[in-house]
Amino acid sequence: MCWVEKEANRNTYYQRRLGDSLKRFLLISDIHACDVDPTSSGAPSYVSTFPRVGNDIDPFSELERLIEEEKLSIDFILCPGDITNKASKAPFSYAWEKLNALANKINAGLISTVGNHDVDSRYTNNTYDPSEFIKSLTPKLPTNDVGSFRAFWSENFCLVTSADCNILALNTAAYHGGGKDAEAEMEYGRISPPTLIAIKKALRDAPLRGTNILLCHHHLLKSDISDVSAAGVTRGGDVLVDLLNDRPEAWIVVHGHRHIPELIYGHGGSNSPTIVGSASFSAQINFDAQNKNPNQVHLLTSDPTAAIRSGWVSTGEIRSWTWQPGIGWKKARGPHGLNHVTGFGFRSSVMFLANQIDQYLKGQGKEHVSWNEASLAHPPLSWLIPSDFRALEAALAKFRIAILVDRDGSYAQIGRSS
Repeated sequence: MCWVEKEANRNTYYQRRLGDSLKRFLLISDIHACDVDPTSSGAPSYVSTFPRVGNDIDPFSELERLIEEEKLSIDFILCPGDITNKASKAPFSYAWEKLNALANKINAGLISTVGNHDVDSRYTNNTYDPSEFIKSLTPKLPTNDVGSFRAFWSENFCLVTSADCNILALNTAAYHGGGKDAEAEMEYGRISPPTLIAIKKALRDAPLRGTNILLCHHHLLKSDISDVSAAGVTRGGDVLVDLLNDRPEAWIVVHGHRHIPELIYGHGGSNSPTIVGSASFSAQINFDAQNKNPNQVHLLTSDPTAAIRSGWVSTGEIRSWTWQPGIGWKKARGPHGLNHVTGFGFRSSVMFLANQIDQYLKGQGKEHVSWNEASLAHPPLSWLIPSDFRALEAALAKFRIAILVDRDGSYAQIGRSS
């Protein structure tokens, strides 16, 4: 049997084992719901229980409208935490009800974790348990399944398995409010050695799935964006990234906390996890004044079939929308935040890809082709993380080829510059 036949058989085997369906996840992070006038300078969020709030300042109702208008298909809503602000009870209940109502309306599952603002680590509303109120919520958090609820609060994580995916919800704020130095503990996330051992066993025993998501609040690795991002990093996060890198299946990490949308690969080898940092959903501009990134939601689509066909670890795209009061949700565009469409999966030479595009244009006898035509001929164009996309643009410039962008920020054309 030749190598090509062996590869075809291997791909058919894994496709049968992993499943071939697309999985779509709506990411809503760092809501920071409050109880004050969201238009006031001191408000932490535009999501508020304040009586004056109407549909003119309501990211949730406008998100429902966006989903209807764009006809978005969503399998799960994932929330990386900080649903409320400073452990405020009524805003927490309000935002949790909003998330559940949205999930029910669009017939999607809802899985959440908790952030540092969700935990009453300063004991303002309780005496013994910083997570007491979260555990009393109805529906339950992280998911309304009793078994998952008990696992999350006893082992600091739970593994939710569906027909085509595994989702591991991790509590990186589990030790907030405790420890020998409780004040310092609140400044970062933590995964304890026993939790890491339990996660390793759970993943070893988990069913094989084409899409695997790890949901947490704090970032697992220090970002390269700035030294400031060292604050809030997860103790034990680098060990968890190594653990995921050593797994035979591909993992995607989704986190919040920093309010800075980001799409990168973790350290390690070719199987290192894809890491998605979510923007804030509704942080008030004055509350988040040092952050130049806008409020965004992200629709993450995982495509295991494309990964199997191409031999990549995992492939997919992320679509992002930006929200502003009085304007609503619009396709993301601008120097900050994620662009409206970006992707992940391609882990090869961008210069080789640029050369392929150059040869494609020559073979077609054209100076320009539409972006859709180019990406159909070369699917890896849709699977480039932002840093690789910038590297591709630099490589294409060597061939006098440029990528043109439409008014709404979507890619329109690729061709030779004059």
